[in-house]
Parts: sequence; C-alpha cells; structure tokens
Amino acid sequence: MKKIWQTEKFGLIFTAGWILLTGNIFQNWVVAITIPLVAYIIWLYFRLYKLERWLFHGTKTGQVFDDNGFIGLIIRHLYLQKKVHNKRKKRTKEILSRLNTNISALPDATVLLNQQLEIEWANVPASYLLGINRLDIGQRIDNLFRHPEFQSYLLYPDNKESLEIQSPLDQSITLQIKAVSFGKNQRLMIVRNISDQKKLQEALKNFVANASHELKTPLTSIIGYLEMLEMEKGLSDIGKKSISVLQQQSQRMKHLIQDLLMLSRVESYQLQPEEGERVSITDCMTNVMTSIGKACNKEAIKCETPAGFYILGVKTEIEGICINLIENAIKHSPKKTPVKIIWNLNKQGEYVFSVTDKGSGISEQDLPYITDRYYRGSDTTKNQVSGSGLGLAIVQQAAHKHGASLHIESKLNQGSTFSVTFPSYRTIESVDKVSNVYTL
Repeated sequence: MKKIWQTEKFGLIFTAGWILLTGNIFQNWVVAITIPLVAYIIWLYFRLYKLERWLFHGTKTGQVFDDNGFIGLIIRHLYLQKKVHNKRKKRTKEILSRLNTNISALPDATVLLNQQLEIEWANVPASYLLGINRLDIGQRIDNLFRHPEFQSYLLYPDNKESLEIQSPLDQSITLQIKAVSFGKNQRLMIVRNISDQKKLQEALKNFVANASHELKTPLTSIIGYLEMLEMEKGLSDIGKKSISVLQQQSQRMKHLIQDLLMLSRVESYQLQPEEGERVSITDCMTNVMTSIGKACNKEAIKCETPAGFYILGVKTEIEGICINLIENAIKHSPKKTPVKIIWNLNKQGEYVFSVTDKGSGISEQDLPYITDRYYRGSDTTKNQVSGSGLGLAIVQQAAHKHGASLHIESKLNQGSTFSVTFPSYRTIESVDKVSNVYTL
C-alpha cells in the first residue's frame, strides 16, 4: 500500500514540478497548469485503457500487465479473485462430472425438465425406457409423450405420489414415474421399470383368488356336516364343545375367505372417473344397516343420511366400505356406547362418509400400520377381538379404486373417527335433500 502511494505521489510531485518550472520560464500560469495536467490525465487514461482491455479479454493470466499505482492494486485483487473462481469452477466441474457418472450408472431413467417442461438432461436408461436421446434435448416432454394422465401428472406432481403407465416403446413394460419439483417450477423425473413387480403382484392376486375360491367349496361342506352333527342326540359334553369350537373356527375361516375374495376383487382394476353405476346412498345405507342389525344386534347406533344423494361407483364395494367401518367401530366399543354414522357433502362438493365411536381408540404406534393387511393392533390382541385383519385393508383398497381417500383420527381411550372422502366427480345430488335417520 505504501509503494502504491509512493508511485502516485511521484506522479503528482512530477506534475507539480513541471507546473512551477513552466510557470517561471514562460510567466504564463494558465499554460503552465494546463500542459502538465493534460499530460497526467493522458497517462492515467492510458493505464485505465490497458486495464479495460485486460478485462475485455477475460482477465487472462498471460495478458496481465504490471502497474505500481492504484490500478495495479485493482489488477492484483482481480487476479486473486480469478484464481479463487477458477479453483471453485474446477471443483464444481469435478463434482458435476462425478454426479453425472453416478446418475448415469443408475438403472432408473432420470430426466431433468425446466420450467417449460423441456428436456435439459437425461441419463442412458432414459433411452431404452422412454426413447429419449441427445436429439430430444430442448424438446417438450409432453410433445414426445401425449398420454393424458402423464401430462396431467407433470403439471401437478404433488397431487399424486407416483404414476404407472405403459412404456411408449413397449406396451408389455409397465413404468412407474415419480416427478419431484425443485427450484423455480423445475422437475426431476425418475422412471422405473416395475413390470416384474406388477407380474408378481398379479400372480399373487390370482393365487389368493384361486386358493380362496377352491377353499370355499370344501369349507361349505364342513360347515354343513358340523350343523348335522350338532343336531345329533346323545353327544357328550366334550363332543358338543368340540363341535362348537369347530363351528366358530369354520365361520372365522369363512369370513377370512370372503375378505380375501373381496380384497382380490377391489384390487383387480382402477375405476375410471366416468365408470360405475348410479348408487343411491339411501338404499345403500338401508342394506348396510339391515346387515349390521342382523350380524351385531347392537344398540345406540345412529346413522344420518341425506336423501337424494347418489354416488357413481360399484354398489357392493361401497356397501363393503360402510359395513367394514361400522363393524370395526362396534367391535372396539363397549356395550351401549354410541356409534355415529354420517354422510355429508363438504365445501369441495365431495361426499364424506364418517364413522365415529367412543371406544378404546388406536395408539400412535399402531396408527401408521392399521390399514396394512393382517395387521392387528395391540388393543385388538389384548382384548381378543375377533377378525381377519383385512377389514381396513379392504376399505383402503376399495376407496382407492373409487378415487377416494381414507382418513383416520384417533386418541387412545377416547375413540376414533374413520372418514372416506369420495371425489366430486363421483357425487350426484338431486333436488330432494330430506335427511333419513336409521337406528338399530
């Protein structure tokens, strides 16, 4: 810093000396001041011009020039910043190179999309899963794949966890697409081949359906013979008890087979928005309450259903959702404890079916797994509540098939509320809105 001021001080002293010298010689102080100052300004602008040229050519190291004044200080600062920038740039390139190598090695197709859904980058698997190559960079992906569901999912990826579609290259290949939003409306699309997984799931469904169907016939015969044996006279107490236990277990097995067949049916395919029959909620709940009354014979159950409400779907499966939730509430509620059943229309134009009980509730540990197949909560096991563990799994799958969602709110020892919300495209409302109330 001291050297810089010495250099600038020398230039200023030299200029002042020339002013005094020329002023004493020519006795014309205007000329004496003007000439040295003009020379100093020209010298300064020449140095600034060299600095501008160096900056214009990209501050290259080989073109740097020496200057002992304040301009030299600027050059040194810029030079040091350039070195730091080059190091960071080199490091960033290395990181990006490693990242590209790692992503390219992934078996899943990975595609980077910008705000306009244009392809900015794609790895190697994207070529044989989606047919995207280097020539497609810069193209809108919805122009390459005109699948309506795919285009809708890309616009609103947060509305759905993932999307399953057939590969545009091979209809026998099923792809699972997951789009992640990041930055300013950018998308990272990950595509996975799940054909083997789908085939395995399909084989499992077929096995369960076939096995359940094959077990149904011999089980019916067993139940029939047990009923005949029960009517026999002269049976000992041990014989009567054995037949009673066998009847209970055969009935339990019968319900399990029915649940497995029901689960297999609801998982068979996904209903389209316009698909299904016009189901009267009033008639549906009449059948449901009749079935519940015969099976459970419970008191203090109240159901409020607005008349004139219809839903687009499969009647037996909608009734199955209602029966499973109501029976589940009854099983886990003490005697004479109220169970409230309500159908209503929310602000979004969606039908909501809810069942509220004042039973034992569900613990926080069990709540995330309560809809898993064969899962039985700690309270169910402790109180020896009968059931197959498939009821809520059936409800969730049937709801998903209709585009509906299952929501559970529960507090231990305070009760639970199970709600199924059907989408607005399945709701049909007529003029008549008189509420019906059913009690057992």
